[in-house]
Amino acid sequence: MTYFAIRAFFLPALFCLWVQGEFTISNAGAIVVLQLFINYALRWCHYSWTHEAHEEQHRLDMPQAVPDYPTFFPILGPLISILWDHGGFVRSLGMRPARIPTIGMTIYHFQDPQTLKRIFKQSALASAMTAYKFSVKGALGTSRKAYLPYLEDDSGPFLKPHPKSHVLPHNRIDHITTSGFSRGLTGPGLLPTVTRFVTDFTSRLHRLPISEDWTEMDDLAQFCRDVVGSSTIYSLLGPTMLRLNPSFVEDLWKFDSGLESFKLPSFMIPAVRNNREALVGQFKNWYKYARKHFIESQISEDGDGDPIWGSSLIRHRQKSLLQVDGQDDDSLARVDLGLAWASIGNVVPSATCAAFHVFKDPELLARVRKVAETHSGPSSVAQPNISALAADPLLLSVYAEILRLYVKVHAAFSSPHEDVDLGKWMLPKGGIALISSEPAHMNATFWNTKDGKYPVHSFWADRFLVDPSDPTSGPILPEVRVKTSLQIKPTNLQREPYYSTEGCEGSWVPYGGGHSMCPGRFFSKHVMTIMCALLARDFDIEVYSSSIKWSTRRYGIGVQLFKGKLPFRIRRRQVQKSSI
Repeated sequence: MTYFAIRAFFLPALFCLWVQGEFTISNAGAIVVLQLFINYALRWCHYSWTHEAHEEQHRLDMPQAVPDYPTFFPILGPLISILWDHGGFVRSLGMRPARIPTIGMTIYHFQDPQTLKRIFKQSALASAMTAYKFSVKGALGTSRKAYLPYLEDDSGPFLKPHPKSHVLPHNRIDHITTSGFSRGLTGPGLLPTVTRFVTDFTSRLHRLPISEDWTEMDDLAQFCRDVVGSSTIYSLLGPTMLRLNPSFVEDLWKFDSGLESFKLPSFMIPAVRNNREALVGQFKNWYKYARKHFIESQISEDGDGDPIWGSSLIRHRQKSLLQVDGQDDDSLARVDLGLAWASIGNVVPSATCAAFHVFKDPELLARVRKVAETHSGPSSVAQPNISALAADPLLLSVYAEILRLYVKVHAAFSSPHEDVDLGKWMLPKGGIALISSEPAHMNATFWNTKDGKYPVHSFWADRFLVDPSDPTSGPILPEVRVKTSLQIKPTNLQREPYYSTEGCEGSWVPYGGGHSMCPGRFFSKHVMTIMCALLARDFDIEVYSSSIKWSTRRYGIGVQLFKGKLPFRIRRRQVQKSSI
């Protein structure tokens, strides 16, 4: 279409000016601008027509090519709009799929729930390598030599490589990474890791210099970084890393605050770059020490933790990733830095938001305290029942609602070997499919608002609770439930409200979806639910701010950066001592 328009107007117009002797820079410029407007209008017409026509063609089982998103400057694509207001651009796409060409790549943006469900079910889109490539090459600063195996690995995450792949077994970095995460964060390593977190977290809470008198504190977010963040790192990397590098957690948060700066050349961000390199150096120093001092007998009885390497996940990465071509301590330190950031970068600010809402609502706070005391006792020295807290319906609903409301993340998918049929649309081989959580999480035509009482942009602690006696409860609009045959029916087996995300596939996507869903999701769930319960059990907190304000600097990475501080005051709750 663009080529036809150029042939039909642009070249003949310039030729006429030249023949008539009226060719000037201003005349030619006016023609160029007019041509751009014509092309832009034609693209919008084609884009709109394609979306209107595809329903009829889809009924004939004919997946369509995704239409190009219309842009004024075809070479740049929507790059200017994205840089100016990334979130605004994503919201402007709505639920319409779009092929978005820009400098260096082409993105296929999908948002409607049915297409997302198709993406999640496709084994051809199971790999997380697309996301790994962006982070390893960009924010982590990996060398070209170490980056090549990430670029070349098309074997997939599964035990059996893709039949069209020719990657050598020891270079299957996708499978090596995925299998390590599966064992360490979703399999046998999950409970030991959570137990280490709880042990360290309760110890840190007990050691806080806070009495039964009110203590003024500067920032709730910083409080959570210091306590929740440190315990999270401890549970994965262990005590030796933190002892050898006392500033590690603080430096890691500096890395977090400058993450979006890595879009710029290194010479423009010397402080951010130097902090990253210092963190890499801390990892390498730890490696040297650990190799000299670790012995197998130090592994704990649970088979996971140890005081030197910290966890089986880290030991696995030491053994397997260094076998990949081009990898060394420097490249491993950089991807371990990525792991460390991923373990805290979203769960800690999410936990901060959960604490904010729980302590701002006295009724909700009382309910959370009741849950905490039921599953751990009223005393701060009582050990919590980890499984019970992580399965409590109220705590899970708060957790899910926090992620729905505050996580604004992109997830990327690609098929290196074949085109993928997504029902209405076709994703070509090698194309990058991108989904965004915010449009899905803010979809007012899907989420239950109790007739507008709890709008999608507001926090509602009970949004994910289903009451068997109330057909209007639960996360999904009642009319949507009827259409999808998910009506709530009273039952004698289930009388109490229960937590549910049934039917939310493609609409609740804080971790992405499918085979490449974030492997740390279960650990994050435990951290947030247990943190809320123990903080409510042990402390009174009054947050002075009426709402949370956000910076828009790093839309698409997860929870955005806090804009300003959240001052508060805190005191230990008085614990009634039982008589002997």
